[in-house]
Amino acid sequence: MSKDGKSNLSDMLWSPEKRVVVGMLVWLLLLALGSAFVNTPFQAQSAAGANAGFANVMYLHGLLIGMVGFVSLIAMDVFDAARQHRTLWSLVLWGTIFAALLSGIGGIFDRAITDTFPLWIQIISFFLLDLILVALSLALFFRAADTRRVWTWTAAIAAISALLAAIMGHIAGWMLEFGDWPKGIIGGYATLAGMQWQVWMSNLIASHSHEMVVAIIALVVATTCAAFGVDRAGSRLMKFGLWMAAVGTVAMSIIYVVGGFSLAQPPILFSSGPGGINGLAGDDLVTGIFVMGGGLLALIGLGAEALPDAVHRWGAALISAILFVTVVVFGYYIEFHENVFGSGAVNAPGAAADSVFTWFHQDFAFFLLPAILTVLLALKWLAVDEALRRSATWTLIAGAVVSFVGGLLYIFVNQTSHGVSFIITTIGFAVIVVGALLAIWSVTGRGQPQPARTARLQHSH
Repeated sequence: MSKDGKSNLSDMLWSPEKRVVVGMLVWLLLLALGSAFVNTPFQAQSAAGANAGFANVMYLHGLLIGMVGFVSLIAMDVFDAARQHRTLWSLVLWGTIFAALLSGIGGIFDRAITDTFPLWIQIISFFLLDLILVALSLALFFRAADTRRVWTWTAAIAAISALLAAIMGHIAGWMLEFGDWPKGIIGGYATLAGMQWQVWMSNLIASHSHEMVVAIIALVVATTCAAFGVDRAGSRLMKFGLWMAAVGTVAMSIIYVVGGFSLAQPPILFSSGPGGINGLAGDDLVTGIFVMGGGLLALIGLGAEALPDAVHRWGAALISAILFVTVVVFGYYIEFHENVFGSGAVNAPGAAADSVFTWFHQDFAFFLLPAILTVLLALKWLAVDEALRRSATWTLIAGAVVSFVGGLLYIFVNQTSHGVSFIITTIGFAVIVVGALLAIWSVTGRGQPQPARTARLQHSH
């Protein structure tokens, strides 16, 4: 963004860049609506202990890649990298357009590993994601060196972590498609590391999936703080939370890279129960407490600042709190009670609840909530009409709260298909869709041309 606090994307009412952002919002909303038909607790994971199938995973990859590109576009603007590094900005812009289209279209038709054409369409989008993350990492690193702001360093570290996760995903995808070939490389390294290539692939997939989502959450939180931040870099709580997230992201990256390329895995802490079945995975402690916990503290500190747009700032903190409770609090509780929930064991007393939690924390917490935070950022910088922006913000927040309540009931009270938990959760998702439509309408510049950033404190990055 410019030094007067104005978004470069909104310099013109209907700039080409703004058209891209609006198109991305529409495209991602359509993919999100489509995901309701491929990955719900009544389909892919309705049976206790079931796992999401290949088709569902690839469809969600199409959605996630588009979201990462969208976050990257907003981050390039917020950190003023779009103006300072035009070549890198162009790479992010065009990479996002083609990656989102290819990954989404490929994900719709990529139903099995034998579907060669849609699979390779998505593979191309994966390499475009690399291009986006390389350009974003360089731009944010340059901006961090120039500005020395805590939020810029946190965002740069998060972008690099996401790039590492993408690389591990590429290697795992190669083995998934071609197996132990070429043997001199794949099998040779696996043997050198003391494992079979199938084990190496499994470790890479686990590290890739765990690191990518958490890194993007850290990026979204840092960008949100930067969007409101002032020259004095915000409150002490905000800075402390951001440094926690930065340190946690570095530690997380080391844990997952080591775990992806070796047999070394995070230890189980505080083990108890029969055979030590209960306990907290070491990586979950780092990602939950430091990255997501630090992000929550940062956004609470942001909300407490004497800045405009209190609804947006506290709304972002509330979304982050829901994310923290869903993933960390609920997740830790289940890990400490695996003898009840079963960790995929279909005969466990709480196996059905565990299955619903797997769906809810993956799709709702790791996909939908970061997407809502990103849409709030888009509203912050691109909305023209203040009333529309506030309406969209309140609607998105209300939808997230209702969905969270429904999920809470779903996991711990009643897992009956199409019961009261399902009704509440569905109502919450429907409200989020309405909020997304209001956000799109607001960002297009419709309504009264009233600035959405009144009473802004001047700042620079």
